[in-house]
Amino acid sequence: MSYTPTAEDLAYILASDGERFSEQERRMLGGEIDKAFQRRSDNGASGLEGTIMSTWANRWVELGGNGGQALTASLIPPEPGDDVVLDPDFAAICVECQSNEPCCLISGSVSDSTDSTRKITWPPVMDESDEQDIAATTLLVVAKEVEGRHLCSKVQVEWEGQRCQVGHYDRPRMETMGLTDGRSRIEEKQVEVATGYEQMLNVSLALRNYVPENVLYALFAMDAVLAIASAVKGRQGASFMPYQCISDVSMGAQCRVIPLPYAKLDGKLELATRISFTTAGVSASAEAKGTLTGQYGADELTAEGSAGGSANTGQAIDSGKEAPGLVGTMASIIERMDHYVSVGNRQRQELDRTQYASGIQLSKSLTFEPKGFELTAVTGSPDLLLAISSLESTLSIGVSGKLDFIDALAYGFSGPGARAIQEARARMAAGEHVKAKLQADLEVAATGSLRHTIDSGASITIPANGNLEAAYAGIQQQFGGELKINGTAEIAIQVSTEVWVFSAKAGASGSLHTAWIWAMRMHEGERQRRYEFEGVVLTLTGYAEVQWENNDNNDNVRQTGFNVGGERSAEMQAGDLFEQVGRHIASSQTAAERMAQERPDAPASGRDYPIWSPEVIEWQAY
Repeated sequence: MSYTPTAEDLAYILASDGERFSEQERRMLGGEIDKAFQRRSDNGASGLEGTIMSTWANRWVELGGNGGQALTASLIPPEPGDDVVLDPDFAAICVECQSNEPCCLISGSVSDSTDSTRKITWPPVMDESDEQDIAATTLLVVAKEVEGRHLCSKVQVEWEGQRCQVGHYDRPRMETMGLTDGRSRIEEKQVEVATGYEQMLNVSLALRNYVPENVLYALFAMDAVLAIASAVKGRQGASFMPYQCISDVSMGAQCRVIPLPYAKLDGKLELATRISFTTAGVSASAEAKGTLTGQYGADELTAEGSAGGSANTGQAIDSGKEAPGLVGTMASIIERMDHYVSVGNRQRQELDRTQYASGIQLSKSLTFEPKGFELTAVTGSPDLLLAISSLESTLSIGVSGKLDFIDALAYGFSGPGARAIQEARARMAAGEHVKAKLQADLEVAATGSLRHTIDSGASITIPANGNLEAAYAGIQQQFGGELKINGTAEIAIQVSTEVWVFSAKAGASGSLHTAWIWAMRMHEGERQRRYEFEGVVLTLTGYAEVQWENNDNNDNVRQTGFNVGGERSAEMQAGDLFEQVGRHIASSQTAAERMAQERPDAPASGRDYPIWSPEVIEWQAY
């Protein structure tokens, strides 16, 4: 009896016995199979499939396929059916298969390559370390090795059983996700694979001007360990699941391996950073000192280091703000200040570098003091052990200067005479002399700090499968705080004989006009963070034509700005950076407190114009 093979038949032959063909033939056959699937929607050409596939099937038989005998039926093995009532063709071929019982794969395991006693198995065993009946399906491993861009840990995957009796060439196997080599299936009965994650190289490069690399790795180590709860809840790491024709709940369970970087820290670290944001560019310097020593993954750490450099406005940091923990928070502050300086005034030609439209100084002070901090694996268990005597970290910031938002106003305002403001601003930006005064800026100051303290003095078992909250309950820790940059608006707009009177609306949190807020908290055993920008809304309270008053003899650009040059620049260049940062933070706190005590004017009557929209990123894993 003759049989006309389909594209599915040849796809099966190519996958299961394709080595009979030459490399060129395999490529040609793969192309014909793809074309056949594409032609199926074209009824006029659908008849080509049988002819072409028959030719290739005959070629396979000539090369010894199917014992040299012509095909009389499809070679694709039958499927088991709905797993309640087996398909008769399937049951006739594999008499050993029973509904709801594993067929070919009868046992398996994933074990730590550095210690074979640390493993999870199929069928899963019950976790003896937990009072509740929880199946042990998660293995925590310590990542120490570096392969390419990955910090990884290797595991051994093994399974026992036999090849599929029905004839499915790719069963049984392990379906996988999250391996560093990207493979999605394991067909070998025993193989070593690596799981991990890309090192924060992009973050390191993005922050190289603002934080010494040693400091970044120390903070990565701390945050990765303290964020274990988030890693487990977020289902990070690699997954392994047996795949066969028929299975049951236990043999079909998904097992996971979650890698955490090896971390060992002891000593004290102090970091001082100063960053200048201006319309003409961004510059920074940073110093670290202290007694901190330790290891992150494969990297040895010390407290000493320096950083510095410059960047174009709007390009201070192009990645890293989404990084976890303290590093992500510091990156977010830098990125947000740079962004608003950039979009507030888009003038980019050469300027007098002692006088800018925008000039903001950002200082950051970080004290980080871990003692006896080390993460290790537990022999004979899928758990990890965290030794920590104590931990203290405090991040404070200081901000001063003015943020010019004249371009945001010019192109966000659509009320009476808006075109005149836009044209005047465009001519000013082009360097022309214009009879106008355009001033729209925010005086900024910062307050607050983020603190994390742990007083443990003991070793804590971190359960791979148990209750993480209960494990951390024995740690006396405090985590939280708020960093807030307040902004007070000053606006004066006149173009020739036209005058606009604006007032800025109060911020949502009670700030005088606006604020950027980074908040942290501990919630249900998980460290969380939140970001909010209150936006800027202006009210037009008056618009009139008046006589132009100008004491200058010529018409010139009149646009106020913040001076970050001259004596102030010299002062900031000299002396100890830690002392400078400390003084700046103290003065910023005083200014922010003054702003907080000022009361906004009574709501003015007039039309509101949103200049910058509010932004909110609700609570998420820190």
